[in-house]
Amino acid sequence: MRLSKAQEDIVRSPIDKAIQVLASAGSGKTRVLTERVRYILSSTKKNGIIALTFTNKAAEEMQTRLEDSDEVEDRAWIATIHSVAQRILEKYGHTIGLPSELHIYDRDQDRMEVFLQSLREDGVDIDEYLNIKNQREQKNRERNLQNYMDGFSLIKRELLTSDGIEEKFPDNEGLWKIYEDYQQALINSGGIDYDDILVYAHKILLTHDWIAKIYRAQYKHVCVDEAQDLNKAQYEFIRVLCGDAIKSVLMVGDPNQMIYGFNGSSTQYLCNDFLSDFSPIQFSLKENYRSTKAVIRTANKLKPHSQKEHEYALEGFIKIESFDNEQSEANWIVSTINDLLKLKNHDDIENEISLVKMVVIARTRFVFSSLEKELESAGIPYTIRKGERQAEPNSFFGKILDYGIRLRLNPKDWVDGKKLCSLLKIDAPLSWGNDDLLTVWAEKVKGGALPNAFLFSDLLKHIDQLELSNPNMPKLVRDFKKKLNDLASGSLADGVNNDEFLEEIKLSLDELNEFSTCWTKFKRKGLGESLSTFRNAMALGQLTEQSVENGLTLSTVHTMKGLEKDIVFLMGMCEGVFPDYRANSKKKISEERNNAFVAVTRAKRWLYISYPKQRMMPWGDLRFQQKSRFIEEIEK
Repeated sequence: MRLSKAQEDIVRSPIDKAIQVLASAGSGKTRVLTERVRYILSSTKKNGIIALTFTNKAAEEMQTRLEDSDEVEDRAWIATIHSVAQRILEKYGHTIGLPSELHIYDRDQDRMEVFLQSLREDGVDIDEYLNIKNQREQKNRERNLQNYMDGFSLIKRELLTSDGIEEKFPDNEGLWKIYEDYQQALINSGGIDYDDILVYAHKILLTHDWIAKIYRAQYKHVCVDEAQDLNKAQYEFIRVLCGDAIKSVLMVGDPNQMIYGFNGSSTQYLCNDFLSDFSPIQFSLKENYRSTKAVIRTANKLKPHSQKEHEYALEGFIKIESFDNEQSEANWIVSTINDLLKLKNHDDIENEISLVKMVVIARTRFVFSSLEKELESAGIPYTIRKGERQAEPNSFFGKILDYGIRLRLNPKDWVDGKKLCSLLKIDAPLSWGNDDLLTVWAEKVKGGALPNAFLFSDLLKHIDQLELSNPNMPKLVRDFKKKLNDLASGSLADGVNNDEFLEEIKLSLDELNEFSTCWTKFKRKGLGESLSTFRNAMALGQLTEQSVENGLTLSTVHTMKGLEKDIVFLMGMCEGVFPDYRANSKKKISEERNNAFVAVTRAKRWLYISYPKQRMMPWGDLRFQQKSRFIEEIEK
């Protein structure tokens, strides 16, 4: 496909000027961004480009589209903002006093453990505070602690100082000290949390201009995708990276698709701050080349004048249905899917209609409960689309491998160390930081009563012997695949057909294969050589394998962002669900409308919208529902 006149104008704009592109859904923004990178590479001899994406998948897609460009590998750095910031942190963290080989606490539960420990060290008997029989009061206290954690994230995303914290949280005088204690506890355990990556990288560039100049000398151009979802820390990181030297900054985004307000995102950075800081040339792309006229008209009901119909767009259709309850809604979706599969072909759909061409979208994953049961009953294969962050292993073997590697890298990591001791049924040490912990524990396990102790003892020893700079992961995977398979074969040969045992072995092998796939992807992408770089790449979601879509996809709005399907089912469209019951302000309702707009514009051809008139509450109460205000707007 050739570029349109409007797209061509953006791509071929002067390369020494900043550019703002407000690009609506389906208007080809990714293509414009990609072709702009290609144009800059072809128009300059050695200038480097940093292309910042919102997800790792988007970065991979852009790299794939630019594979035919000879210069892209040497001159274009295409990655998420956090990945770029992490690289700076790994290289120059020592300049702001950070220890080397920092561990990223990528799990909420682990960060909470560090916070609780910081309170203990400050003399707070937090264990007694939480040890209360009244469950309602216990939940209130746990929620109170979570509010502190949420406050810490806000402090980091907003880059707040002590004065800023006092202004933002006037009723919590001691918050700054509690926050500083938490930060110190992280550093004492040899770690940082996910939000710290940008905070510290921003600090490095801001306080050490010579480091910023190294990047500015190599990279003369910055391109930013999904710029409507920038928060303050991300925008300020980009700004300090550019300084006064980099003028060629392209920001592409759609204010109507800003759906990460809960993460501090705001359209003000794309639509206001960028204009005042960089004085960009402004462009607008509204023509939707992806969707049918019916879908575009529906989107325009939610966001008037946001989309233009392409002259060659197909008509398509939208259908809205209501049902007595969630069960009936789920039955209808399954029945419609089967009817579509029987139809096989339609002029609107390229090639044969299949499950891969469909997605069911809901505001939250909890809406899928009834549908999942019906899909399983009907024998329809499906996958629930997940985010890019790495999930914690489920098998005993997978957990020991994960915790063991974390502790091998960071002997101060008492959080994962205590988890590992609990699994191995051994006492945790009184102090942390000894390099020989894994070897000591391997011997203790051997003499303990742990089932298959020899396997886990061998695993701990193998991890402890891994070379940190260039570990031989294929050997680890090969050796333990054999050990696990031998365990299963031995059990069957002895006539012990223990289903639970064999399922655990299968899960262990599956997770070991997944681990192996991550390592292969890490090496193929050229992200580094060391065990530390590998572990951090996993924490940043750079190695997460999306499940192969050979069936129906179920997805929340947020995990479907940036993707599309020919046929979209949008279910559970009740007030309190979509929009969410917590949307109790004009700003929050506006973001919920953006969510609905994103959901609708995932459809390329056909759109089905449904809602139940009654929903079953978790405590067994059946409640009547009001259809979403967004449906009422669409029906007008």
